[in-house]
Amino acid sequence: MTTNIPNYQQIVVAVDFSESSKIVAARALDIAQKNGAEITLLHAVEYLSPLAFGDELVPSPDWLLVEEDLIKQGEKSLQTFATEMGLGDAALLVPSGSPSHEITTVATEKSADLIVVGTHGRRGLQRLLGSTANSVINHAACDVLTVRLPH
Repeated sequence: MTTNIPNYQQIVVAVDFSESSKIVAARALDIAQKNGAEITLLHAVEYLSPLAFGDELVPSPDWLLVEEDLIKQGEKSLQTFATEMGLGDAALLVPSGSPSHEITTVATEKSADLIVVGTHGRRGLQRLLGSTANSVINHAACDVLTVRLPH
């Protein structure tokens, strides 16, 4: 039986700037180098709308400024992270929204054939509450590599 091993060309890598993100990025870089693939490095800013705090239905200018600041901070951090990890050629994206939704949306927009995310392999109640990796696995239109991270 012949098994076709995918030749990945477009890889989306989701990071949260934790030490574990370095493991995820290193794994993605290794795959990209072996396949000649392009990497899109993504950090989703999970913006909490004023609705979460019971404020007005339409976000005020102050809330919009908070979101803009979070995105700008994310862009700076992502650039630093990319440089430190040897991913200076990667496309960098910092969308605002649910991380799992943003990851799968960007993967679709980029015609990605692989998404790389970290997972802590939690069990029980923590697993029932859901995780970004689990949601990405269930909604992605391409392969998803979950990198097991230390607890």
